[in-house]
Amino acid sequence: MNKLNISKAIILGFSDGANIAMKFAFDNQEKIEALILNGGNLNSEGVKSSVQIPVEIGYRISKIFSKLSPKYKRKMELLNLMVNDPNINSYELSNIKVPTLVVAGNNDMIKYSHTRMIYSNIPKAELKIIEGDHFIANNSPENFNKVVDEFLDKIVFR
Repeated sequence: MNKLNISKAIILGFSDGANIAMKFAFDNQEKIEALILNGGNLNSEGVKSSVQIPVEIGYRISKIFSKLSPKYKRKMELLNLMVNDPNINSYELSNIKVPTLVVAGNNDMIKYSHTRMIYSNIPKAELKIIEGDHFIANNSPENFNKVVDEFLDKIVFR
């Protein structure tokens, strides 16, 4: 943002991108007009067991073989994000003071209770649950874009 001389932006992050957006907001709130968090989580406990257990097994296997193959090293690094990150404490979310849309699919791999925890700890947050899975922006773009457009209309024209 500094390099491009962008003083403020609306940041939309999906999955790990939502996690990065939350972390970015903690230290750079003055650069954010609003946040849109799609399918984010605070830690691995927010991921449904049916998804998290195979990821953890894959992580352990790829960690063993990572010393032998660059392919397994890359896989280990990717799975590491789902096993060991992002480690955000819910109380940190109360420091996010910008309008925030928390959006997820009703059949998301992130637990609804976890999505609700993110929403309920951000003071200016709004929660929208859309029919679909974790990939609602890709699989249901009309519904996703409608929710995002409605949110942006409220904050841009407030």
